Amino acid sequence: MKRKVVRSRDMIADPEDVPLYVGVDVHERESQLAVFERSGSLLMEKRIPTSSLESFVSSLPGEKHVAVESVGFIYPIYDRLSRLPGCHVSVANPSGVGLIAKSRLKHDKADAKVLGELLRTNFLPTSYMPDEETREERLLINDRVRYGTQKGQLTASIKWLLKRRGIDVTNPFSTAGRGALRDLHLREIGIRLDELRLVESIIERLDAEIGCIVARNPKAKLLDTLPGVAGYTALFLSSELGDVDRFPDSKHACAYLGLVPSLHQSGDASFTGHITGTGNKWLRRNLVQCARVAIRKDMHLREFYLRIRRKKGDKKAVIAVARKLASYAYWMLKRNQTYQELAPWSNPWGEEMNPRHMDRDAPGRGEEGI
Repeated sequence: MKRKVVRSRDMIADPEDVPLYVGVDVHERESQLAVFERSGSLLMEKRIPTSSLESFVSSLPGEKHVAVESVGFIYPIYDRLSRLPGCHVSVANPSGVGLIAKSRLKHDKADAKVLGELLRTNFLPTSYMPDEETREERLLINDRVRYGTQKGQLTASIKWLLKRRGIDVTNPFSTAGRGALRDLHLREIGIRLDELRLVESIIERLDAEIGCIVARNPKAKLLDTLPGVAGYTALFLSSELGDVDRFPDSKHACAYLGLVPSLHQSGDASFTGHITGTGNKWLRRNLVQCARVAIRKDMHLREFYLRIRRKKGDKKAVIAVARKLASYAYWMLKRNQTYQELAPWSNPWGEEMNPRHMDRDAPGRGEEGI
């Protein structure tokens, strides 16, 4: 049975008192909208130019709740709609919406309806929208990741070209090694060396900019005191976590970063698997690299690493240290303390705190697995 569509706003008893729920399937040129009443009545379906989205939503009467599909250019759309009076904007989490509202019908009208219905029934999985400063930091970090990846690809390519020709150059990327590579007068290696030099100069500029931001960013400065963590990863982690108050505890923050084990459960059978791997894979990689440095620098983290390694091996032990660093980062930001002030190797809670009520990952608590 098809749902009746009411196409006139005059059907609303009192437009100023009835909240409207708008699902928006956004595209670059045009967007599909579905407008619902609180009771679930579909008031309107409309396709409009994306450039007219702000004016259309502002023309709707009363309080508006808008669910927008997450796209690569969502920030300007979110900012413009959020500035409208009486307009509350939620950005849908694509993976969460896909799990909740699976359908064989995949078209713009159906997507807009799904967004509006989920918003109306308070089942819409939302994405965190950082402030403008955090967005700029994320864009800077994305550039640093991109050029760092390009550098790795170029060095790997040069090593493969040398291997293919049977040429052995000791330390090919040192100053002397690069000179030896130039002396080979091989076109493909010369081109890649020129490209590598350009990429490295861009990385130096980005690192300098990151250093300036960390110096004036209080959150990144706190995380810069973590053992094994430098300015790049400190800014990466602080910008990715954003407002730590959105996480109930450090376990949820670690889950957001994909550093908790997956759980498989059916009836009485329950077992954990590999880490979930959700979130930013490049940040997770950086934390693992920082963990390897931290176990050489920090006695307490090294003891923790050795204890886990005896039980579960090197790889899982390093992941456990990476999670430990992420957990410490959460508490440092939560309490506005440096690593030394946090003193996670001691019990900062005091005798009067009941240990059963403590966060399992809080400083002072043991963490025997990942």
